[in-house]
Amino acid sequence: MSNKSRSIGLVWGLSAQIARMAWGATQGLGIATVCVGAATTLMACADENDPKTWVKRLDDPAQRSAAVKRLAQFFEDTMTKTNKNREAPEVIELLGVIVEPMTKVYTAGNLDDKTRRELIKSLADMREPRAAPAMAKAFNDYEPGKNEEDVKFASQWTSGLASQGKMTDSAVIDALWTCFAKFQPSQSKSKSFNLIADLHDAVLDVKHPSYGPKATEKLSAPVDVNNRDAVLDQLQFWQKTSVQLIKELKYAPAVKPLVKVLLTPTKGDLRPTVNAALMVIPADAEKTLLGALQGTDAELGKLASEIPEKLGPSILADAISWISRPAGRDALLTALDKADNDTNRTVITQCLTRFPPDARIKDAFMGSYRKLSAGSKLKTSDEPFARPVLVQVSSAFYDPALTDWVLREVSGSKGDEGSSMQAKGLEAGLKLMDKPRVRSVGEMVTKYWTAQEKELFTGAANITEKCGNTASCYVAVFDEPVASTPAGRMKAIKSARMAATYGRDDTKKALLDKVDKIKDAQSRLALVEAIDYLSPKGDTAAADVLDKIVASDVASGNKDLISGDDAVVKVANRLRARALP
Repeated sequence: MSNKSRSIGLVWGLSAQIARMAWGATQGLGIATVCVGAATTLMACADENDPKTWVKRLDDPAQRSAAVKRLAQFFEDTMTKTNKNREAPEVIELLGVIVEPMTKVYTAGNLDDKTRRELIKSLADMREPRAAPAMAKAFNDYEPGKNEEDVKFASQWTSGLASQGKMTDSAVIDALWTCFAKFQPSQSKSKSFNLIADLHDAVLDVKHPSYGPKATEKLSAPVDVNNRDAVLDQLQFWQKTSVQLIKELKYAPAVKPLVKVLLTPTKGDLRPTVNAALMVIPADAEKTLLGALQGTDAELGKLASEIPEKLGPSILADAISWISRPAGRDALLTALDKADNDTNRTVITQCLTRFPPDARIKDAFMGSYRKLSAGSKLKTSDEPFARPVLVQVSSAFYDPALTDWVLREVSGSKGDEGSSMQAKGLEAGLKLMDKPRVRSVGEMVTKYWTAQEKELFTGAANITEKCGNTASCYVAVFDEPVASTPAGRMKAIKSARMAATYGRDDTKKALLDKVDKIKDAQSRLALVEAIDYLSPKGDTAAADVLDKIVASDVASGNKDLISGDDAVVKVANRLRARALP
């Protein structure tokens, strides 16, 4: 062997020995390194536990996928160690190292589908503003079936930043709307409900002022109700989300387009959502709705007159009554006098019970009822009987004396209408009865109701006999959790109603203090209805309290609470609307 060969062998042998020694030493210390040696160069060692090592590998296509996974693991491990505290110094330091390089790789493109999805998911989980260019690209590049998962993760990132008050990047804000405006659930290849929900939520969470005019424009598109895809895309996604967005923004220029939606028969499914939006813009909404009802707005008046079955007044009365202001009340009383069919007569009368009751409303209510013949039906898809509907809503007057009238109507109705009256009328009787009338309601319940239904009477009767006409006694019921039995729930409902019947301003405050404590949806509904009844002139402070309760429920993520808060929101908005000059 030549000297040269031996020298080379010696060098390589020493290199190998040094490498083995270094590996053994680092193994003993628990440090992972990869060392590459050469005869004429110094040893280069990469620390596998250093995020910077993996950041460098993002530039190597062969190592990029592994680097993305490892960097995501660094983040997850650090979040676990810090108890998911995104403000922990360790988390902030790590994100400062990895977010921008990962974002750069995503925006550069040329990634395989799997790596791209893993990368955008990791960036979305990090909720870091510096990832904005990647999110904007995900939204702008949206194509059905190609990057739908990317849009889902970008939407989650956007909502996350919006909840922190950090969603300020104009490129993302614009790109999000661009994606929303072209996204069609009917064309989605993934058929993912989460994708649709996340994109919808992101638009509402951002609720940028620039979205107001764009959302309003969306409302004008026609809908072919015979085309399933059109209903799904145009009505249930684009237009419903746009109405909700207008509500969030309280965008007053959208009021007239919203009323046009109300008066478009093919968009009937949007009416509850539109009414909710109009409630938060009460002054403008009331003026526009009255213009449509009274015909002073020629365009809207024409649309109202063209509603099938002449039901335009019913649709407008419903919207006006949710706002519940004096001008609307007077307009509905006038419209009731002009009602030319039983459906309009019944619906307008029903709507009047959403206003603070007074002598004129009660007289109009009874006058309408007397005009309805036995068996009169409403012109709706299921055609409920008209008279039982009005007997049921008579409980909104909180007047125990009406119990006697209710019982007469229940006992006097016959046939199919009689069955409906027994159900709806006795429900009203339970809510209205005072202590002297418990026995007469009980007799009627015994005659018509099943054993299970009788439990409701027991819950209402026991507390009524105990508390009589003492409001504070009824309020005290809410110091304890509401029992989940029919009798327990009815006890709470009856207590709220009777507290309002006999209460004053101090009772309202006492009931308001109980709302957050009561989690049962039906009992909470009765509480806020009682507060509404005790606030004929509105109450901004009470509305603020209710808004805070809803915000707390949303933050909790409790779906049962959130789903039951619709009435709380409505009452809060109505109290605020009534308080306006």
